[in-house]
Amino acid sequence: MRRFIISFISIVLLYVLQCTVFKGALMIGGVAPNLILMFACIVGFMRGRTSGMLTGFFGGMLVDIMSGGMIGFTPLLYVFAGYFNGMFCKEYTKEQMLLPISLVAMCDFLYGLIYYLITYMMRNRLHFAKYLSLVIMPELIYTVSVSVFAYILVYYINRKLDLLARKRKVKDVKRETD
Repeated sequence: MRRFIISFISIVLLYVLQCTVFKGALMIGGVAPNLILMFACIVGFMRGRTSGMLTGFFGGMLVDIMSGGMIGFTPLLYVFAGYFNGMFCKEYTKEQMLLPISLVAMCDFLYGLIYYLITYMMRNRLHFAKYLSLVIMPELIYTVSVSVFAYILVYYINRKLDLLARKRKVKDVKRETD
């Protein structure tokens, strides 16, 4: 229950940061980082497929509902990102930062590519090189830069929650034996 509440608060907080601070004062070159996608990727890597998918779904729904556009496209992409990152949950240690940051970069690139294909190419706007150099790559670099710090923070919070869960299990076992 704690994880759910903390994830919910994190999604809302990241959305608010993404829409206010990063779209205003911290916007670099007209681009803001994709914080919700980054969070879904990190949660998927740390907690597994299901947690990554749920985080991606609820974060994507929040983005779509608040933007007023087509509902369902962003959650679908975020769910895929959370699922894909969750596949690496058991395979690698969480202390390594290279793999999760690389996965965030790959997911952000694919998100930008698919977003271009669906929203621009379908309307016969075929300036892919321009979109790649002005939107996809700057957003990718910015998201990866923020991901380094976010990964450390999420790793720390995840470790504390694991310790609390272990302590609770020990207390429950002691109660049962008494």
